[in-house]
Parts: sequence; C-alpha cells; structure tokens
Amino acid sequence: MMRRGRKTLVALDSGDWCFGRIVGRRRCESGVRVQLLEHDARGKHLIFTVADSNTGDGFAL
Repeated sequence: MMRRGRKTLVALDSGDWCFGRIVGRRRCESGVRVQLLEHDARGKHLIFTVADSNTGDGFAL
C-alpha cells in the first residue's frame, strides 16, 4: 500500500539527487532536512520524513 505524502526532489548529503515522498508533519515545507524511512511497496520512490536540522540524509526541495 502506498503511503501518502508530498512528492519532491531530495538533495542527499552524498551529493546525489533522488525523487521521493515526504510523509508526516511538516511535509509541505521546502528546504527542510529529511531522513530516509523506507522504499515504497513498488520500489519506485524512497519515503522520507522530516528530520531535525542537525540530523537526516539530505534536504527536500
């Protein structure tokens, strides 16, 4: 089952970019730190959640 969330481009700390979904509170804000939760059921998109400013895997654009 697909979890709802905003589709966004994520700039990872490694320098790579990926397309994913942000779930949870504050998911509509841009420029927030995000943390990887899981792959969706189909494996097409990564699922992220909003993280604290000093943690996470990258920035949601």
